[in-house]
Amino acid sequence: MNIVLYAVIVLFWGTTWIGIKLQLGSVDPAVSVAYRFLLAAVCMFVWTGVRKLPMRFPLRSHLRLALVGLLMYSSNYVLFYYCSEHLVSGLVSIIFCLSVGFNILNGRLFLKRPVSRTVVLGSLAGVLGLALVFGNDITHTKASSELLTGVLLGLGATLLFSLGNITSSWNQSAGGLPIVQSTAWSMLYGGVFTSLGCLAAGNSFTVEPSFRYLAGLVYLSVCGSAIAFVTYLTLLSRIGPDRAAFATVAFPIVSLSLSTVFEDYRWSALAVLGVLVVLAANAAILAGPRLRRLLGGTAPGGTAETTAEPRPVPESGPRRG
Repeated sequence: MNIVLYAVIVLFWGTTWIGIKLQLGSVDPAVSVAYRFLLAAVCMFVWTGVRKLPMRFPLRSHLRLALVGLLMYSSNYVLFYYCSEHLVSGLVSIIFCLSVGFNILNGRLFLKRPVSRTVVLGSLAGVLGLALVFGNDITHTKASSELLTGVLLGLGATLLFSLGNITSSWNQSAGGLPIVQSTAWSMLYGGVFTSLGCLAAGNSFTVEPSFRYLAGLVYLSVCGSAIAFVTYLTLLSRIGPDRAAFATVAFPIVSLSLSTVFEDYRWSALAVLGVLVVLAANAAILAGPRLRRLLGGTAPGGTAETTAEPRPVPESGPRRG
């Protein structure tokens, strides 16, 4: 199940970069983010209504859900959309991959999660592999000032995304909030916060009446947000934020494959090497400890190395007998 969830995340988030590029144009990026998550929230509420899932939570829970919405479905995406105006998509993907390291550090700081050597080394290897894949994009960035602006926006967005991961993980484990319903509320709060920010900034709520823009918006809202985030948060509840975030290291490979088909991307020897490094790092993160146990390996102290794995949270809350 973890592998299936992981594959869905990598597939959908690997293709969202095309949707984001389709959104950049006459509509302000922040307004497009507001549209995206308000539409995603509508999809989520329709789904919960069809499934007849309970949607009432106490005020304290709503405050935590609003915080997740602000961090994961509002401010970080606004920064990433603006970041995409300054940097090529490959470099934006590399910055987003740093969420692995941010999740490890924040998980240790806020959730007191143990950090295994496998996760740390695998994460570093994955980022190194992506640096090799997108090396040409980095060296061909137009201007140093534009590069600095894009990097700062991307790092800020990645940090906010990681803090949202940590908050969501805590909501699911300690708070006992079900994934689907909490995602629906958080996306609604994120869309509302972004809309309020746009109103305060004087942004115009226009819509580009083109198939290009509208198709990108629908795909990002339904597949890239509603489906992908429920899948990601489910995986996060099963294996923890550090290992779940490693999907952000793998999905740029999908983006690069699409660029090969649709944008005439030309592979280099370093790019091939980088892909191999990312795949090897994926294997280490997802199967390394279990594989070593199967082979009879042990961690220092005579016990097999493990990574803390919180119990999954059912989408409709605890079962009643």
